[in-house]
Amino acid sequence: WRQATPTYIGRMPETTLATLHHLVDKRFVGTIPDGRQVLIDGTKEHPLGMGPMQLLLNAWGGCVAYDVVEMLKKRRAEVRSYRIELEGDRHEGVPAFYTRLRARHVIDAPGLDRKTFERFVDLAMSKYCSVGQSLSAAQSFEVELLHEAAPETATGS
Repeated sequence: WRQATPTYIGRMPETTLATLHHLVDKRFVGTIPDGRQVLIDGTKEHPLGMGPMQLLLNAWGGCVAYDVVEMLKKRRAEVRSYRIELEGDRHEGVPAFYTRLRARHVIDAPGLDRKTFERFVDLAMSKYCSVGQSLSAAQSFEVELLHEAAPETATGS
């Protein structure tokens, strides 16, 4: 049997690579090929990093903010400060997925009118933000299970 090669119109799909390493308990470190890392921490007492759902909320906000700032930059707008205050309501059962997300955009950009800012935020949230689009898209999952035994150490007597 020969497998058909997919034909793509336009750009080939981009694949993102990441590896998640277990540290201890519910603590993990995510890494990407260039060496950058993020601590993912689901521990209740003394967490050192954000939990997965907090990271997802911040990833969505960061994606939107990135796109808004890019549009403002193209307009040569001076951005003195910009933040997005994020809230996410979660389903009460398991899994406790987000059922509603809210974003309050607070900006100090001299000369920026409300209509332009609203348009930029709308475009970022509804069209450009890949994280937001991923949250509303149907994904497919492929899982491969491997067992990797740690090498045994020789003990000398």
